[in-house]
Amino acid sequence: MNDIISQPMNDIISQPMNDIQCKLINIISQPINKYKIIYSVLYLCIIIIIGVFMYWDAVYKGAKKLSKCSNISKIIDENYYNETPYVYNIIIVNTKNIKKPQDYVIKITYDFNKMLTNIKYGNTTNEEKVFIYRINDYASIMEDINELQIKKDAYKKTYDETKTNGDYNNYSKASVEYTLLANSVEGKKAIELNKIKAFDSKFKYKYYNLEKMERDVIEDINVRINSNDYKYYAVDNNNNIIHTYTTNELIKLTKEFSTNENHPINIIDYIIFSKIQQKNNIDI
Repeated sequence: MNDIISQPMNDIISQPMNDIQCKLINIISQPINKYKIIYSVLYLCIIIIIGVFMYWDAVYKGAKKLSKCSNISKIIDENYYNETPYVYNIIIVNTKNIKKPQDYVIKITYDFNKMLTNIKYGNTTNEEKVFIYRINDYASIMEDINELQIKKDAYKKTYDETKTNGDYNNYSKASVEYTLLANSVEGKKAIELNKIKAFDSKFKYKYYNLEKMERDVIEDINVRINSNDYKYYAVDNNNNIIHTYTTNELIKLTKEFSTNENHPINIIDYIIFSKIQQKNNIDI
């Protein structure tokens, strides 16, 4: 009886196995289409790449949103303790000539309440390198020095050829005029500025105008003000230096934007949204 039952069971089990074996044999015995395999592998790779890209894109967007919310929260928290909320003063100080913040060279104020950017000049003494009106004065002096140099050399050449008293007197007079001007305080400063090519430097210091919500230009400021001799600080209305997330970011923006108007202005957007959020109590 057991033999009779077991025989059909063996047939039931062995039949599918035989079918699988036959299919495997057929697959192995058939010629391999290498192009089909290559296409299949490429297709699979593309699917994997797209999947990985979508995954990291979702991760990046989530992280970016969290980062933005965190930055906005920082700005709101900082302005709770600010005597003049959403008003930021950025000053530029000549670290060689100036020892106190109140003696700044220039102050740029971002007023997000009135949506204005104000420019105020401070101590411009000995700032010939960065102010165009001071450079123009010395450029004129440098032109006079060059003209006297040419005149002196011409008289010297003529005197060497003629050896006459009249040509010698002309040469002597031009030499004295050249020496007096070149050795004067103004002359020495003009020669110094000429050596560092200050007269050829580009002006048009760019800044972000909140009223226009776009780039604007300070025509008479040289971008040389971004050199190591000058430093940017954030100060309150009493010219006390302050350090916060917002002021540090505005300092970076002010300095970088002055030479690169394509520099990201994220901090401007964050401050504006923070003010709106705080005013209307909007959940971020």
